[in-house]
Amino acid sequence: MISQTLGNVSPYIGILTSKKGDKQLVGNIPLFRSIQEELMKMGGISIVFSPDDIFGHEVKAAKYEPSKRTWETIIAPLPELVYNRVPFRKHEERKSFTDAVTLFGEQSIPFFNPSFLNKYDCYLHFKEHKELKQYFLPTIKIEDKTELENFLSNYGSVYIKKAKSSMGKGIHIIKLQSDGRVLFIDHREETIYHTFHDYWKKNHSKFQQALYIAQQAAIPLLYKGKRFDFRILSVFQDGKHIPVGVGVRQSGHQQVTTHIPNGGRLLSYSQFQTDKQDLLIKKIVEMCGKELNRKYGFFAEFSIDLGLTSDGKFVIYEINSKPMSFDEKMIEEKRVKMLCQLFRSFTEGK
Repeated sequence: MISQTLGNVSPYIGILTSKKGDKQLVGNIPLFRSIQEELMKMGGISIVFSPDDIFGHEVKAAKYEPSKRTWETIIAPLPELVYNRVPFRKHEERKSFTDAVTLFGEQSIPFFNPSFLNKYDCYLHFKEHKELKQYFLPTIKIEDKTELENFLSNYGSVYIKKAKSSMGKGIHIIKLQSDGRVLFIDHREETIYHTFHDYWKKNHSKFQQALYIAQQAAIPLLYKGKRFDFRILSVFQDGKHIPVGVGVRQSGHQQVTTHIPNGGRLLSYSQFQTDKQDLLIKKIVEMCGKELNRKYGFFAEFSIDLGLTSDGKFVIYEINSKPMSFDEKMIEEKRVKMLCQLFRSFTEGK
């Protein structure tokens, strides 16, 4: 381990992440490497550290050396800017994280992407927006059996998902059948419950352990018999968020989620692209970014899961505050360049 003053290098960026146990840093390591490589082209540098590695005005951090393709551990001063990539929601609830955020504020260190988003909190906020509310599906917090039963009766088909989750974890659909039975579908199986009471009896314990929401299941437009949605990546540039790229994900053997780990597959956006749609996506991204920054703090980037219903209506399924790497290489490369340009613009003159 070596101590580094780093001289007058700028931009000097800190990437905040988590540890596995007491030692190994975890998170989106390929993204961290790419950011370091791009920053070095600008004459800058990045370090990666966890909230537990802050000691006063110094941090114990990992620094990637592209020429050696290795990481080295260093002691370095607090960075000029911190980009929050803590990968686990529960780690953002730790005192070490909140203490770190407080310290960055006291030192006037810009802190990008302040936290994960709560799906229900987002819904409550955006449903009040004059223009964006049309893209959000009716949603309730699951607290009461009768309320959920009535919600299912009203809409017939409902998504059940954790308010604090990502990548389709814990998601399932319930569909009310004409004979009163309830069809349960997740990415692994389908089950029939004879009554809603039977469904509730089987599942209510998990609703008590974590906050779940119920969301109207819109009827999706199908492509070759299967549902698909758009994954839109946006980065802040010149005073507003703009789309970096759009990926398309299609469901595989199941119709619950289009996420790749659950059997989804990639499609080319060019198959679905229109000028009118591009303009709408640009407008949605800009409005969502403005609202996120206003309510939660500054977001360098975010992504949107946007669906298209069978009657041609666009719906926002989810907004993600910490997008994972896109499988589309051109999108990911453009993302890294734009992020590093943004970092530089925020640190110039500091």
